[in-house]
Amino acid sequence: MIRYILAIFILLPQFTYGLGELKNNKLNGKITDQDNGIGLPGVSIFIPELQKGTVSDTNGSYQLENLPNGKITVQFSSIGYESSINTVSIAKENTELNISLPFTSVTTQDVVVSGGFPSSQHENTVKISVLSNKELEMLSTPSLGEKLASIPGVDVISRSPGVSTPVIRGLSLNNILFLNNGVRLENFQFSTDHPFLINEEGADHIEVIKGPASLLYGSDAMGGVINIVREKPAPANTLKADISSEYHSATHGYSTNIGVKSSQKNWFWMLRMNQQSHKDYKDGKGDYVPNTRFNSNGVQLGLGLQNNFGSFKIYYDYIQPKLGMTNEESIEVVNPGNRKNYYWYQNLTQHLISSRNRLFIGNYKLELNAAYQFNQRRLNGNPENAIFRLVDMDLNTFTYDGKLYFPSSESSEYLIGIQGMHQSNTNHEAPNHIIPNAQTDDFSVFSLLKKEINIVNLQLGLRYDHRALYVPEQVAAGHSHDEAVVNGEHEEEVVHINRNFDNLNASLGATFQITNDLLMRANLATGYRAPNLAELTQHGLHGNRFEEGNPELYPQKSLESDLGVHYHTNSHNIDFSLFYNKVYDYIYMALTNELAPEGSGFVYSYQQQDAKLYGGELSINVAPTSFLKLHSDYAMVIAKQNDNGHLPFIPQHKLNTSVRLFAKGNQTFTSPFISLSWKHAFKQNHPSQFKSETSAYDLIAIQTGTDFQLAKYQTSLVLSANNLFNETYIDHLSSLKPLNYYNPGRNVSIKFSVKF
Repeated sequence: MIRYILAIFILLPQFTYGLGELKNNKLNGKITDQDNGIGLPGVSIFIPELQKGTVSDTNGSYQLENLPNGKITVQFSSIGYESSINTVSIAKENTELNISLPFTSVTTQDVVVSGGFPSSQHENTVKISVLSNKELEMLSTPSLGEKLASIPGVDVISRSPGVSTPVIRGLSLNNILFLNNGVRLENFQFSTDHPFLINEEGADHIEVIKGPASLLYGSDAMGGVINIVREKPAPANTLKADISSEYHSATHGYSTNIGVKSSQKNWFWMLRMNQQSHKDYKDGKGDYVPNTRFNSNGVQLGLGLQNNFGSFKIYYDYIQPKLGMTNEESIEVVNPGNRKNYYWYQNLTQHLISSRNRLFIGNYKLELNAAYQFNQRRLNGNPENAIFRLVDMDLNTFTYDGKLYFPSSESSEYLIGIQGMHQSNTNHEAPNHIIPNAQTDDFSVFSLLKKEINIVNLQLGLRYDHRALYVPEQVAAGHSHDEAVVNGEHEEEVVHINRNFDNLNASLGATFQITNDLLMRANLATGYRAPNLAELTQHGLHGNRFEEGNPELYPQKSLESDLGVHYHTNSHNIDFSLFYNKVYDYIYMALTNELAPEGSGFVYSYQQQDAKLYGGELSINVAPTSFLKLHSDYAMVIAKQNDNGHLPFIPQHKLNTSVRLFAKGNQTFTSPFISLSWKHAFKQNHPSQFKSETSAYDLIAIQTGTDFQLAKYQTSLVLSANNLFNETYIDHLSSLKPLNYYNPGRNVSIKFSVKF
């Protein structure tokens, strides 16, 4: 079956290319300043569905060619101006669209693609937060998790800058889904030691859905979705290149990123390479935290064909990180402060190839996507011991999805879709089998309807999921193959699972456009997650405790309600949201009275109990003048089980405040700025069963930088100092807290980039 699906995706672009060009539909017009009517040069015009764009000329005029018939979404954006997002019906060879952009001093909106239909960020009924490319460039940390944590409601579980996993409104690990340009990532994300393998370098932006997204993405999306959207192709008929280099004092770490891309009339290509290397980081006392070093190499390729009958794209991603593991064994043997991984490190490899295609057939749109990813996880211990490679697993995943968009009217859109996955996990010669050899097959069908009724924008959907999980008979998984003692004899625990999981999800959301500046958003959605392999099968040491899986676990299910208010003008915006999430059969680890074999303490087993999570976020941006911007946000989440016990990995309530000053600049230094920020993390006095309370802490950061012209090249320089006063602190979600290691101390960083 899989080979036939692959053949369709491979042959489809060739077949459609043979159709030839039907008509050369064009979209053209002029972009002007709303205040004075003067044409704006250098405005970016982009169609996300086609990955096609251009820039306006010196008079503000633009033209896009070879467009399909039907309705498309076009974004017009320029620094200092409010983005304009327009839906255009292409029904003739020449369509004119003139745009006036108003000046704005605060954050503008983006086109988002993770909510089912491409739409403006504000009008989408699903709450989607966005980190733009510019914001990513300004966040001075080597950790992607820390960058994501700048979004209110998102936090990070961290062992080191290289080993981190995000938390969305209190849910993490297998409860959230990570997408690489729309492709779900699969890389053993059942543990905090296993970070998502993805590279944000060159990303156009990152979209975060806060709340259940199982309707769109199936199992594991019950807590939310993070989608790293790939950079846009170069504007038509241009060649673009960029290079950036970054240094961090806390890790004596450096990173280099090089990209080049080109677009011609109907096709584009892009290439990006990156490399980073970091030593063990220093805490606020100036002490090295042993074996937190990490090194990584990555390559990203893209090739696409665009025409009036569709777009066809192939992407390849490669990343190979080596991540030091700080544990009791490594602390005794590593030399702190080194860069090279030698003792106790994860040697990981990820290959991802994806094909993403969209066909325009009359007034219908057909989206067909497929991806294959190969993930290899190797855990290396002490090379001086008899066994150096402790874990050696391969995870092979094939995913596919298709969506059919029906002809839409001015007020409605409708789609139906299918998604599927075939996955196999294979253990090799290494002695520790953390999870067993297994095979997983998913299949789902879903539909989504979007309808405008006066000031109300409704979106409702329904989805059915089926998962088949097969674990052939084998020795149960764990970090230890110590033999269990049964009736006085040694006997190995054997596992064999053949289970099916079925689920039905639904969602209903509405956006109320009360005025041009004020909107309200309300959502009610279900979510679900099938138990993962570790929860079902583990039998052995994992870290320093004996963990026992439960093959009879039920899937988790949830019902979440959201209410949000957004107010936006040219000089300020306010975003406020509340949520309540009821999780049924929440899966968690609990201590039992059963003695573990070979004197390793008591058994920890996976159990289930209903739970609830509730809280909210508030974000305020104010620009009282053209040279001053104030920002403040607050996020909180409370999570309890039915017996009033507290859930694990629940972050501290956090308050962030920043002041940014801009200078007018000149012909050489075009946009100088300086920013001062303060983060306050409140005391976490409601820890879960195996955690302790965490004290409050405060962090101060300062940043300055400018864009400037170097010869004929656009260049930027950014200097930052995080944890300016070298605060000695431990975040509640630090997985090094049990070892009494502090979070990173002062980090002075410098980033230099050039665009060609």
